[in-house]
Amino acid sequence: MYFKKLLIFVLLSPLLFFSGQDHQNFSDPIQTDLEQGRVEYRVVVKIIENEWRVVLENDESRSDVTLRRGDRIRWVVEGSDASFAFPDMRIFGQETREVRDGNPLVMAVSADSPKGTFAYTVFIHESMTYARGQSPPRIIIRN
Repeated sequence: MYFKKLLIFVLLSPLLFFSGQDHQNFSDPIQTDLEQGRVEYRVVVKIIENEWRVVLENDESRSDVTLRRGDRIRWVVEGSDASFAFPDMRIFGQETREVRDGNPLVMAVSADSPKGTFAYTVFIHESMTYARGQSPPRIIIRN
């Protein structure tokens, strides 16, 4: 009996492997995201005027990011490890994440994310303080 089950498994394994492959779509995931209207926003956590701040990559006066489900945020912390805490697990599928100095944290807004404005926190390990955004940094989910 055991031998028959093993034989069936060995014979069917290749079929299961190949049937699970997507032979139609070998496109670049970034290009696919652009085609579907998804956007990646870049946010930096760094020291500005002796204070840890969360700012948009190209605009140090703003930190709020308005996104849609499926959009991504790429945070980079410059100069320290940091911990991120999000108010609702449904936004990214997790409530907290840690990131090492200089490494990106990339998260996509989940399909079941609620609409609304959500403040989040970034705790800076080196200085044992929280980074400030537009007091505090916020994620705004539309759609």
